Amino acid sequence: MAFWISCIFTGISICLSLYLLLSPASNTVVVPQAYQQQKALALLWPWIHVLGRAIIPFMSWRYRARLLSLLRNAGLEPVAQVDHVAGIQCLSACCAFASTVFIQAPQLHARPIVVLAIALVVALAGSLLPLFWLRERGARRRQRILRELPFLLDMTTLCVEAGQNMQGALYYTATLCSPGILRDELSYCLSEIRTGKPRIEALKAMAARTGTAEVSQWVASIALAESTGMSLGPLLRSQSDQRRQERFNRAEKLALEAPVKMLLPLTFCIFPCTFIVLAFPIAIKILQSGV
Repeated sequence: MAFWISCIFTGISICLSLYLLLSPASNTVVVPQAYQQQKALALLWPWIHVLGRAIIPFMSWRYRARLLSLLRNAGLEPVAQVDHVAGIQCLSACCAFASTVFIQAPQLHARPIVVLAIALVVALAGSLLPLFWLRERGARRRQRILRELPFLLDMTTLCVEAGQNMQGALYYTATLCSPGILRDELSYCLSEIRTGKPRIEALKAMAARTGTAEVSQWVASIALAESTGMSLGPLLRSQSDQRRQERFNRAEKLALEAPVKMLLPLTFCIFPCTFIVLAFPIAIKILQSGV
């Protein structure tokens, strides 16, 4: 009798597990545009949506602010949300845990505690992968912004020195600059200004979205010039020259670092092959002479 009762409860547990696992697939959830290019995320989005909404109440406000900052610096804040990242983290951790347990299944009966400990460590590492991806995307975005900033400053300086006010200079800069991240951010800033948001607040919000100190300094100089009444032309010109020199210094630094970075593949890949090619004839001659 106890055997059949255990079988019934096992069947009920399996049915409930399958229902909880497959029920998100029946929900109609719109995949955000930022994730549509990632086929895996688009396919798993119903589960990500459910897990994110379930986890978000248990997250601290400090961790939410950290995720929001990562999304803002990565340029995903208007579309992606904190619960999306939390859902992706949870799903990544679950997949890593299940994969580790499946791989270590032959040793599960002999060393269950060790296998579970390894699975938990792998799950923790899997939950951190989305954060690493956001940081890498944010770093690449900041590099592109720093490359585009000197030209934007040149255009703004040229418009101001030609007699335009700051609003007109920003408009012409957003119109004439080449397409890029900084141009998109400036266009979004101008749209906020047109909706009634104060210009300095909109520029500060743009600087916060870019996450770069250089853009923040540019916005701070504009705010200082408007509050004190000083001329914007010389100030913007000096900042433009400084940013261009900084970009040249960064390029020069990367060029100087290239030979150092080449030492590792040279040491472990090319030099051993060279030594083998040189040592093989010598070894053959030594063996032949010994015979």
